[in-house]
Amino acid sequence: MAALLLLAGCASTTDGDALATATSSAVASTTNPAPTPWDPCTIPDEAIERAGLNVGTKESGVFGRDQNGFKICGWESRPPSSKYYVRVFVGFETLDFVDDPSYFDRLQPVRVGTRDATQYQQLAADAALNCGVAFVAGAELIRATIITGTQVGNPPYDPCTELNAVVAALDSELPT
Repeated sequence: MAALLLLAGCASTTDGDALATATSSAVASTTNPAPTPWDPCTIPDEAIERAGLNVGTKESGVFGRDQNGFKICGWESRPPSSKYYVRVFVGFETLDFVDDPSYFDRLQPVRVGTRDATQYQQLAADAALNCGVAFVAGAELIRATIITGTQVGNPPYDPCTELNAVVAALDSELPT
């Protein structure tokens, strides 16, 4: 975006009177674009497969869109089960983000892979089907969620244990 700068100056006339003159110059305004969070969709397919997720189901964003400043990527569990969906959210937030009682509850400290993390539930989420975990990597908050498909009913796994295992399997691919 360029801004126009007008400068008023004086020039002498031949009879010694001052004459106002106007000069202009275009000054380029340099604004740095806002930083963007690390994109979890850049996790290599081999790592996604090792974590038990189906690389063919990768979805960038939620319905194709990032939300609230978070870069988002998600995958279904690998067939034949396809019982749950894992999403990874990355944004410039602190861990206080999940300490908001109007959105999250049942917070507890956990160890996931090599990281200290906070396990949480979204309000009104069924803890028998869903879970979330969050930790900080540098200036970024990394959140991961597991959502069990409604057709599963009573899953043969604990959602938090399963999510923590998936995130631990991806640990080496995540920012530090």
